[in-house]
Amino acid sequence: MAIERTIQFRLIHDGAMESSEVISSHRRLYQRGAEVGLYDEEFAAELAELWNQNRTETYYRLGLATEAQAVAMEELAAALHQHLVDGSRISYECLC
Repeated sequence: MAIERTIQFRLIHDGAMESSEVISSHRRLYQRGAEVGLYDEEFAAELAELWNQNRTETYYRLGLATEAQAVAMEELAAALHQHLVDGSRISYECLC
Protein backbone atom coordinates (compact mmCIF):
# COMPACT_ATOMS: atom_id res chain seq x y z
CA MET A 1 0.00 0.00 0.00
CA ALA A 2 2.90 2.37 0.64
CA ILE A 3 3.97 2.10 -2.99
CA GLU A 4 0.51 2.96 -4.27
CA ARG A 5 0.15 5.95 -1.94
CA THR A 6 3.52 7.33 -3.01
CA ILE A 7 2.55 7.05 -6.67
CA GLN A 8 -0.77 8.77 -5.95
CA PHE A 9 1.06 11.58 -4.14
CA ARG A 10 3.17 12.31 -7.20
CA LEU A 11 0.27 11.97 -9.64
CA ILE A 12 -1.88 14.39 -7.65
CA HIS A 13 0.84 16.95 -7.04
CA ASP A 14 2.06 16.79 -10.64
CA GLY A 15 -1.48 17.44 -11.87
CA ALA A 16 -1.80 14.03 -13.52
CA MET A 17 -4.60 12.98 -11.17
CA GLU A 18 -7.29 14.80 -9.21
CA SER A 19 -7.32 14.24 -5.46
CA SER A 20 -10.95 13.13 -5.75
CA GLU A 21 -10.13 10.58 -8.46
CA VAL A 22 -10.13 6.94 -7.44
CA ILE A 23 -8.05 4.38 -9.30
CA SER A 24 -9.11 1.07 -7.82
CA SER A 25 -6.88 -1.07 -10.02
CA HIS A 26 -3.29 -1.43 -8.86
CA ARG A 27 -2.23 -2.25 -12.41
CA ARG A 28 -3.92 0.91 -13.75
CA LEU A 29 -2.28 3.08 -11.08
CA TYR A 30 1.16 1.69 -11.93
CA GLN A 31 0.42 2.25 -15.62
CA ARG A 32 -0.62 5.87 -15.01
CA GLY A 33 2.70 6.48 -13.27
CA ALA A 34 4.54 5.19 -16.34
CA GLU A 35 2.37 7.26 -18.67
CA VAL A 36 3.43 10.50 -16.97
CA GLY A 37 7.09 9.52 -16.75
CA LEU A 38 7.53 8.65 -13.08
CA TYR A 39 9.22 5.44 -14.26
CA ASP A 40 9.23 3.35 -17.43
CA GLU A 41 6.66 0.86 -18.73
CA GLU A 42 8.83 -2.11 -17.80
CA PHE A 43 8.99 -1.03 -14.15
CA ALA A 44 5.21 -0.51 -14.12
CA ALA A 45 4.74 -4.06 -15.42
CA GLU A 46 7.14 -5.40 -12.80
CA LEU A 47 5.24 -3.61 -10.02
CA ALA A 48 1.95 -5.03 -11.31
CA GLU A 49 3.37 -8.56 -11.47
CA LEU A 50 4.86 -8.25 -8.00
CA TRP A 51 1.52 -7.07 -6.63
CA ASN A 52 -0.30 -9.89 -8.42
CA GLN A 53 2.05 -12.57 -7.11
CA ASN A 54 1.98 -11.19 -3.57
CA ARG A 55 -1.79 -10.81 -3.49
CA THR A 56 -2.47 -14.25 -4.92
CA GLU A 57 -0.18 -15.98 -2.45
CA THR A 58 -1.38 -14.15 0.65
CA TYR A 59 -5.04 -13.65 -0.23
CA TYR A 60 -5.58 -17.29 -1.10
CA ARG A 61 -3.18 -18.44 1.62
CA LEU A 62 -1.01 -20.29 -0.85
CA GLY A 63 2.02 -19.32 1.12
CA LEU A 64 3.33 -17.01 3.76
CA ALA A 65 5.87 -14.31 3.14
CA THR A 66 9.30 -15.01 4.50
CA GLU A 67 11.21 -12.49 6.55
CA ALA A 68 13.52 -11.92 3.57
CA GLN A 69 10.54 -11.17 1.29
CA ALA A 70 9.09 -8.76 3.84
CA VAL A 71 12.41 -6.95 4.17
CA ALA A 72 12.78 -6.78 0.37
CA MET A 73 9.28 -5.30 -0.03
CA GLU A 74 9.95 -2.74 2.67
CA GLU A 75 13.22 -1.77 0.99
CA LEU A 76 11.51 -1.49 -2.41
CA ALA A 77 8.73 0.69 -0.98
CA ALA A 78 11.26 2.95 0.78
CA ALA A 79 13.46 3.29 -2.32
CA LEU A 80 10.54 4.05 -4.63
CA HIS A 81 9.13 6.51 -2.10
CA GLN A 82 12.44 8.34 -1.81
CA HIS A 83 12.87 8.43 -5.59
CA LEU A 84 9.42 9.89 -6.19
CA VAL A 85 9.57 12.35 -3.30
CA ASP A 86 13.05 13.54 -4.30
CA GLY A 87 11.74 14.26 -7.80
CA SER A 88 8.79 16.26 -6.53
CA ARG A 89 8.66 20.03 -6.52
CA ILE A 90 7.02 19.80 -3.10
CA SER A 91 8.96 17.07 -1.36
CA TYR A 92 8.79 19.11 1.84
CA GLU A 93 5.07 18.21 2.09
CA CYS A 94 5.85 14.55 2.68
CA LEU A 95 5.59 13.69 6.37
CA CYS A 96 7.85 10.65 6.10
